[in-house]
Amino acid sequence: MSYDDKCFIRPGSAWRREFISRWRKVRGARAVMAVNQHGDVVGYGCRNPDVNNAQVHKIGPLYADSYNIAYDLVHDLARDVVQQTVTICIQ
Repeated sequence: MSYDDKCFIRPGSAWRREFISRWRKVRGARAVMAVNQHGDVVGYGCRNPDVNNAQVHKIGPLYADSYNIAYDLVHDLARDVVQQTVTICIQ
């Protein structure tokens, strides 16, 4: 959560911590993080099935220190989705 605090507008938000905790536990959800060679978190992302369309999965939140890390996270989040759509939510 300390990496999320670095990215989110309200660091240490109890609401945000609860939201992320629940978001990761949704049935069919997947969360991944990227760690550098020193063990520091340099990115993370979550993917959940769309509640309105069983054929769609949404990625978000997604934070990364670089484009390459973000690309790898998206690839990892989408790798087990077969014959369905994956979208990235930007809010």
